[in-house]
Amino acid sequence: MILFDRRSFRAFDYALLSTAALLYTLGVVLVSSAGGPGYFRKQIVFAAAALLLAVAVSTVDYRRLRDRAYLLWGLAVLSLAGLLLFGAERAGAKSWIDVGPVGIQPSELAKIVVILAIARYFAEGSPRPFGLRGLYVPGLLAFIPFVLTALQPDLGTASTFIPIVAGIAWIAGLRVATAVRISLFGAILAPLGYFLLEDYQRARLFTFINPDADPLGAGYQIVQSKIAVGSGGLVGKGLFSGSQSQLQFLPAQHTDLIFAVLGEELGFLGVTAALSLYLLLLLRILQIARQSRDRLGSFICAGVAALLLYHLAVNVGMVIGFAPITGIPLPLLSYGGSSALTTGIALGLVLSVRMRRFIN
Repeated sequence: MILFDRRSFRAFDYALLSTAALLYTLGVVLVSSAGGPGYFRKQIVFAAAALLLAVAVSTVDYRRLRDRAYLLWGLAVLSLAGLLLFGAERAGAKSWIDVGPVGIQPSELAKIVVILAIARYFAEGSPRPFGLRGLYVPGLLAFIPFVLTALQPDLGTASTFIPIVAGIAWIAGLRVATAVRISLFGAILAPLGYFLLEDYQRARLFTFINPDADPLGAGYQIVQSKIAVGSGGLVGKGLFSGSQSQLQFLPAQHTDLIFAVLGEELGFLGVTAALSLYLLLLLRILQIARQSRDRLGSFICAGVAALLLYHLAVNVGMVIGFAPITGIPLPLLSYGGSSALTTGIALGLVLSVRMRRFIN
């Protein structure tokens, strides 16, 4: 199950890990600027642990996880259900389990488990185009964690289960006509979801539509983040020199709005460099998916790519005013242990898929 021979080192994807390491390093620097020495020291530990975890997971044969995928999914569902009764409440949501001084967010780990479970389901099916019926089981595998996470309430994290099933289903052979019908049906039903939102979530939606209506209240976060990004110009104001970040005008600047700090302090060139690294990372994952020796490996990579792309698109979109404010961090850059370690596990699975193309 675990490999340490010379072939492992030759088959290891150093390019993917190096790209991730560069992004983690940039994240540590930005968190230091946005949060100060305390957050800087913690983020170094999180980033180093995530990279080590990626290497450790890569030594595990991903095919051995196939038989355990549904069991892990069941354990993840139980942990999410238990949060509603015993979870530690932070910022109005029961999303955490406190283990001494360390807080664990089960919904982050549930993303990985959902990827494995859905990948197993499609890998065991016939490799042919399928319609709506082929989505019943994988839809349920994503829907139950979605509901339990939304009840915490944490709608932002809950929404991340949707691109997982969508990304894997698309690679598995979902018919284009079915995808279009589902999209249209979702667009029609979307307005009804307004009545299921909490008051603060409705306020965020109105703020997204017209942030200037309440620039010092509900629209404050969007207004300040757009000011920060816009003020960075071509080359930025320099690390540790951003007025919006250093004067604490940006709320949650070391977590959800870390991209605004990047734009203000490193400017357009810094943003372009960071997004280029993300593009290289995603393209590498998709290349590994295409070259995988089996369908299970391809679907795992597709799920990881879809999850990372969704996080990236939503986080960047909300910072520049193209998406409503949500509690979705920017992978590899935002402060946080659960997010960093989950990303490390996800990348480790991709590395495992790549290594098994050459080993066994």
